[in-house]
Amino acid sequence: MKVVGNSQYQKIANSFLILRLLRGGTSTRVEIARKLGLQPSTVTYSVNRLLESGLVRESNHEALHTDSKPSNQGRKAVQIELNVDYGRVIGLELLADYCWCSILDLRGNVLFSQRLEYLSHTENLPPKKRFELQLERVINKMVNLCNGIPVLGVGIALPGIVEANGQIVRDCWTHELKECDFSQFLKDRFAFPVVFENDANCCVQKYLWNGADERQTNFIYLLAREYPHELVPKGVPPFGIGLGLVFEGKLYRGSHSMAGEFISAFMDMYSQTGQLQSSVENMLVLQLDSALRQKMLKELLYNLRSIVSILDPQTVYLGGFFTDYMDEATNILNEDLLKKVIFVNAHSDASEGAAENLLNLLFRIPQVGETENESTYNQYLLFNHM
Repeated sequence: MKVVGNSQYQKIANSFLILRLLRGGTSTRVEIARKLGLQPSTVTYSVNRLLESGLVRESNHEALHTDSKPSNQGRKAVQIELNVDYGRVIGLELLADYCWCSILDLRGNVLFSQRLEYLSHTENLPPKKRFELQLERVINKMVNLCNGIPVLGVGIALPGIVEANGQIVRDCWTHELKECDFSQFLKDRFAFPVVFENDANCCVQKYLWNGADERQTNFIYLLAREYPHELVPKGVPPFGIGLGLVFEGKLYRGSHSMAGEFISAFMDMYSQTGQLQSSVENMLVLQLDSALRQKMLKELLYNLRSIVSILDPQTVYLGGFFTDYMDEATNILNEDLLKKVIFVNAHSDASEGAAENLLNLLFRIPQVGETENESTYNQYLLFNHM
């Protein structure tokens, strides 16, 4: 492997290379140098800097230094690991009637995950103000649950269309948000980064990290959620469907951050509402009417078959509504598709994935020539805490 040079930029990049490596487990300095193709002196410099910052620490466990010269055989090499108590990352999925909250450490280990009800007395506020108040209350409550350990950031999963910069919500019907820029609000209210992302995209972030060891690089997450009809705007179906897409190990957002927006092939070409052929009235009784439910499941899964045939993913995760009717869905799937399908409990997938999305931003390798805005998350992790 080519040995990398050590400009000022490279010193910063080396630190993130080491941090990303340590997210996968402990390593000695010699192992780090070998795996990353860095000079031992380079690793020593970067590790010492990271030790001083508190981002990494020496592990209590020692490892046999297999790369030692014969005269040094048996000498123990000190393991280096991420300091998981350096900070916490919060993930939130903000649904129409409640939110699901998760707290993760730096390695992505889930420390807390549960449902949280919204506080009342916000009904008479405009949608954007109501959303901001709910968000601030939820985040403050979660910060208190971190028991004094610094919060490094908050990732938020929302249904609908979210800009790639994570600050602008183009369309989120569950909170009645249209073309809302939250950048100034987030900057004024919170001392740490807060990033929005589409809920299905957050779900794939969870499995993108967890599936790294299996080299799972191409997969789909189909998220289907049913909402209480009394909370849905009049004329809007109480059912939301989204796809998270991963190609070659990377989330695919599309040219306008709209990749994964589902529209059934059975829909009328000129229809402007809904994602399925089923009427709003029929969707209100899905739990009671098995025939209507079967019809809707078939429509969803027939569409999925075409998508899978075109994209050829390794795995298809089905979450949300599907887990409630797993047996019915299984009976509809053909054998080839069933081999790729994994049913998952989506209660915490989006919130944990939102936190993982934020971790990925914090740990990403900075690029030469990036603007200050593009490197904000790296700077926050590495420089604001060193």
